[in-house]
Amino acid sequence: MTATAYILPWQIATAAENMALDWLLLDNFSEPDSLRLRCYGWANPACTFGYGQKWAEAQAASNEAAELIRRPTGGGLVDHRHDWTYALVIPAAHPLAQARACESYRVVHEALSAALTVSGVPNHLQPICPSTVKNKFSICFHQPERFDLVRSDSGQKIAGAAQKRTRKGLLLQGTVDRRLTVEIANWQKFGEGFAETLAKAFKLKQDSFTPPSWFDSDTLDSEIGRFASNGWNQRR
Repeated sequence: MTATAYILPWQIATAAENMALDWLLLDNFSEPDSLRLRCYGWANPACTFGYGQKWAEAQAASNEAAELIRRPTGGGLVDHRHDWTYALVIPAAHPLAQARACESYRVVHEALSAALTVSGVPNHLQPICPSTVKNKFSICFHQPERFDLVRSDSGQKIAGAAQKRTRKGLLLQGTVDRRLTVEIANWQKFGEGFAETLAKAFKLKQDSFTPPSWFDSDTLDSEIGRFASNGWNQRR
């Protein structure tokens, strides 16, 4: 069981840099037995799409003015021009890293729901999956899935996440639609509140993570190049 939840500094980066940093947060962190949270923004207009989605379909559905990058996690297409984004890594030693995907999704979104409620956003977890058309290309905010977060007053989806599980732990890449959460004026402060609710949910001591960073520059450059490459993004 982990003892610490590390909160990394707020960061703004390009799409390829953000995907590389999220991956290294899972794969190459200096405190691998800790839970870690990274909240961040986007240097340029960007869309990301799920690992299992097809490039041609993502390209057709994305905003033409935005950079398009494949995520290491699953899920649907996300337009990041109007969202708040986070990456959370649950280490392999924690029981939730080995739990069913729906269970880890529920627990993390319950913590996010609590942070939204404190910020004045009326919300709840979507209890069941609405009926959907099979094989339809998935766009994240178009329709809520089970345990997504929706506004209690309108039923609109306001938060979702995607997951990737490896022997080193569980990576969740999550998003909140800022256009539907206008009650929140300070998103960096909201991230701090989310970190507090996560630490309480996991019964961990919260701490900030101070550089030196968890990667070396050559490793980061290599991962940025991988996520920016046609070989990664257009592989299917």
